[in-house]
Amino acid sequence: MSEAPPPLISVVICTYNRADLLAGALDSLLRQSLAQSQFEIIVVDNNSTDSTPEVVAQYLSYPHICYIHEASQGLAHARNRGYKEARGKYVAYLDDDARADPEWLKSILNVFNNTSPEPLAVGGPIYPFYLSRKPEWFKDEYEIRSWGDKPRFLVPKESFSGSNMIFTRTILEQFGGFNTHVGVNGTTLSVGEETSLFLRIWENYNERNIFYYSPDVKISHYAPPEKMDTMYALKRSFASGQSAVQMLESDSISRKKRMKLICSAGISVVYLILIAIVKLPKYRHYQNWIFECGTSISENIGRMLELLGLHVSVKQYVLNKST
Repeated sequence: MSEAPPPLISVVICTYNRADLLAGALDSLLRQSLAQSQFEIIVVDNNSTDSTPEVVAQYLSYPHICYIHEASQGLAHARNRGYKEARGKYVAYLDDDARADPEWLKSILNVFNNTSPEPLAVGGPIYPFYLSRKPEWFKDEYEIRSWGDKPRFLVPKESFSGSNMIFTRTILEQFGGFNTHVGVNGTTLSVGEETSLFLRIWENYNERNIFYYSPDVKISHYAPPEKMDTMYALKRSFASGQSAVQMLESDSISRKKRMKLICSAGISVVYLILIAIVKLPKYRHYQNWIFECGTSISENIGRMLELLGLHVSVKQYVLNKST
């Protein structure tokens, strides 16, 4: 009896202590319009201490779903384990608190099969969904990740958000996957593991037509109450600034360039504070002022401190307080 052909797409869900949300992500993949024989689902458990294994066990009767434990802590480690286990030509990443549109996988294949030149990676918009009433002041746009309503190739240095990015498996293998020195690690808040990979690919390809954005490749991503907290917004932007420096391989930066970058970040902080002060009276809610003015200040402070060698470990918000 001959073996079944490998799937076209491997969907990787990396998870850490989100048993209460993981089932929704898996259910959205089981509702895909693409035939189940065309894709596999790989759940990479990154040392969860909640009921994640029990949740996944309920789905293992589906032959195209598998469960893997990754002991090395960190989202980048989990994502790398996912593509190494993948059998598909394409590797699609979906967060454990996201929901894929029913046409998500079909739309992905349509882009790869009908775009010339064939892209190295595909991505699409991310829209928020809520499980509780959001505050009056909170805008959906704070959680929307999009490059617009029209499909196009990205321009250099643009990239996709981590919860909706699909690579050819060969490009992940060629570049060794994600940077394990940045990004989320357990309860430590950091960002940039996917951005770092996109930048490395940009640096090694002269062509512009390598990453393709399609508004049809869409998902929804959970926006918990914690993400509507101003302190979280400031912490995340601060961590983003730190990660931006880490991606520069700061140990190799010359003293002159480092001082120039420190001065630039410092000047930006002063300028942005002045702009924020001028804009403050225009805001009805101070929370909008912090989200729209304060986060850019916080990001530059994080960048400046990291350049000075003063790294501050930022703790991530606790999504499931029972774990």
